Amino acid sequence: MERRILHIDIDAFLASVEQLRDPSLLGRPVAVGAGVVASRSYEAKACGVATAMPLHEARRRCPELVVRDGDARLVERYRQRVAETLRQFSPVVEVCSLDDFYVDLTGVPLRVAQALAGDATVDAERSLAPLCRELRAAVRAATGLSVAQGLGRTRAVARMATTRAKPGGICEVPAGGEQDFLADFPVEAVPGVGPVRAALLHQVGVRTVRELWDVDRELLRASFGAAGDDIWRRCRGLDDAPVQSTPTLRSIARETSFDPGAHADGQQLPFLRSMLAYLLDRAASELRRQRLLARVVQVRLRHVDGVAGERSRTLAAATDRTDAFIEVATALLDELALRRVLVRLVGVTLTSLSLPKPAQGTLFGDDGEAARKRLFAAVDAVRARHGFGALVVGEAAGLLGVLPAGPHGFRLRTPSLTK
Repeated sequence: MERRILHIDIDAFLASVEQLRDPSLLGRPVAVGAGVVASRSYEAKACGVATAMPLHEARRRCPELVVRDGDARLVERYRQRVAETLRQFSPVVEVCSLDDFYVDLTGVPLRVAQALAGDATVDAERSLAPLCRELRAAVRAATGLSVAQGLGRTRAVARMATTRAKPGGICEVPAGGEQDFLADFPVEAVPGVGPVRAALLHQVGVRTVRELWDVDRELLRASFGAAGDDIWRRCRGLDDAPVQSTPTLRSIARETSFDPGAHADGQQLPFLRSMLAYLLDRAASELRRQRLLARVVQVRLRHVDGVAGERSRTLAAATDRTDAFIEVATALLDELALRRVLVRLVGVTLTSLSLPKPAQGTLFGDDGEAARKRLFAAVDAVRARHGFGALVVGEAAGLLGVLPAGPHGFRLRTPSLTK
């Protein structure tokens, strides 16, 4: 059966979310980032603004540029909604990063059969473009976002096709036409090459995929290790790596990076504890929403010099109580926050997840567990109605007046609050 792999990239994702949140930004140059550009609208791109560009340079090139910090929680909700829409078209959807996805359409019986129905009898003549247009319309209706789509027999071909489809288009590479399509791409466009390997290839005069075909497979393997073999296959449209459906939830993580010099108390333990408590509150709320329990708590710090540390602890029994997680995590933070170096990132992970099981009740009295569960059920109910920011739990109250807050909670400096 002929493989049909679809790659999807959300156009200017972070900037598009800001434009959806504030319609007055539509049609205007917008950038999202802190210090450097993390995302920019196509209007900003037309003015010469590029991702990873320092913001001061972006403003110099585009004086009318509107810069936003971004809303991590809102971005995550949009991302989840896109994934849910894609699963209406195929059960095999791989969420790769913040803004791109793979969908395996191989053998998906109903929609693919309908899309391929017609007089064509040769695979190269059959097209899934009608299905892609339907998918694009479904994502637009569900989220308001625009997506670019690349379709091919392999992941690499589909991904490279997406670059030709931006913004908002569809590029389908017919079966058997892979080499004609790939030949004139620069070598750095091949997944796995990247800027460092591309520079090495440029040094020996290899700049296009067509020229890369002339490089011996053993030489690529000797130069780049196992990745060399992958590059040899990908540049010929031969790789057979499968699309792997995003696995069932195994852990729930929340993290954020921040500017340690943003305020005077940015490196004091009370601030770090408050940030940690807020992240755990968000993670525990998601845990309860998924109707799961966790038994292991992990805490991680990263300093401005790149040195990172992590500690974990296993609870006596799995739980979904925010206060129990905060008590353990605070002790772990105290073990980690010993270096006299500024902290750049704080993160937490709840893992060893399990479904609740029937538990033996107590004959006399109540040890507080049931009361705490009722408390957090009430907290979740209030937030479901009025937004996460309606209530602040425990030491997270230390962020009040320090970080901007809204109905969805505190606005973190970088869009790195992830699940």
